[in-house]
Amino acid sequence: MAERPQPARIALPRSPSSVGAARRFIAARTAAWAFPAPVPDQLVLIGSELVTNAVLHARSELTLTLELREDRVRISVKDRSKAPPTLRHYRPDALTGRGLGVVAALSDRWGASTAPDGKFVWAELRANGDHPAAAPSSPDLRDAPPNPPAADPGAMRIRFPGVPVDGYLELQAHNDALFRELELVSIELEGDDGARVAAPLADLTDQLYRRFRGQRDSYRDVVAAAQARGEATVELESTASAAAVSGARSYLELLEQADQLCRDGLLLTPGPSAPVKALRRWFVDQMAAQVLGGADPAPPG
Repeated sequence: MAERPQPARIALPRSPSSVGAARRFIAARTAAWAFPAPVPDQLVLIGSELVTNAVLHARSELTLTLELREDRVRISVKDRSKAPPTLRHYRPDALTGRGLGVVAALSDRWGASTAPDGKFVWAELRANGDHPAAAPSSPDLRDAPPNPPAADPGAMRIRFPGVPVDGYLELQAHNDALFRELELVSIELEGDDGARVAAPLADLTDQLYRRFRGQRDSYRDVVAAAQARGEATVELESTASAAAVSGARSYLELLEQADQLCRDGLLLTPGPSAPVKALRRWFVDQMAAQVLGGADPAPPG
């Protein structure tokens, strides 16, 4: 009987470059340990998400470990943050913004455990490659309360009727993926590798990520609750002032600049689909029509 290999570890800095280093380390170890397909590819994807999450949220040095436990292989990332990981849920066919959803879908089990100076986030799967295809389970959000609108002097109530649930979830997933990548660029700009970031990308990160990063989750719970109830459309409400309209137009313009960087290959996030681009412009047009023109709410299309 072959002797079980010793756990393999690599210490990684708080840097976006750690994601690529982790992928190379995992690929080399899984090849040396001769795991059958699809285990190596699964471990590379899981490890990429765990390391990316640690770089984005823990903002600390981290350690990646691969180890065999009986018939399972465990991959874990230790960081110095006590904050628990957060799993967000998108449509089952979403290609972007998955984050820990990838970990949940590809592993047999995953979780987090405390450490004296931080935490471990780990995932396990069968070492023989026997892993049934599965999607991460969704939380029960049927009774989720709506997000209260932010206070805004001079604001008026506005409505967005007939918002397509699937379309909004696609828009949400794209925004999450985009801001996730811009956050990695922001970390890179703060470090020694900042000079290597292309000027258009550095400028977009400064204008879009640093100005608007807190404005992309406004209706997350409301739409997720509508999805859980099986509804095709949902009505959203908020408040807005003339100043908010100006900010929304600036936000849309920057998102369209990001679309161009996606097409140019400066961003790895795939560009949004035509329906997503149309839906986000409809939100801004509806806000302007109701706040500045006194128009009645109108559904998309």
